[in-house]
Amino acid sequence: MGNIYERLDKILPTIKEKEFQEKRGLGNEVGFHIFDYEPKYELLVREYIEDLKEKINKKSSDIYIREFDLYEIIIKIIEDKGYLEKLFKMEKEKGTDKLVKPIKSTLRFTQKNDLIVDYFKKM
Repeated sequence: MGNIYERLDKILPTIKEKEFQEKRGLGNEVGFHIFDYEPKYELLVREYIEDLKEKINKKSSDIYIREFDLYEIIIKIIEDKGYLEKLFKMEKEKGTDKLVKPIKSTLRFTQKNDLIVDYFKKM
């Protein structure tokens, strides 16, 4: 995966690439970059992204960085559907490993009516 600092330093060059700017990737409809990292780097990543957004959003007219927390989006969708408490109960009874399938089903993950995709379409 590489050093966290090296990976962070690749974010700006990635979003400045012509292909990214012109939305010529796999999906071809939205320019986005997902940056995954180990939880131990949470505070470092938050600080880095805040600094990056401040620099880019104030100085650049061709790039605007908008940050989304997928974890928070998933929790909100599950809460809105009224399933969060049910999932807590299921986790307690059956274990964390047994949550993946019900969560994917609830979110309609990878289906035509995927709720995460719908969330971004409404933004």
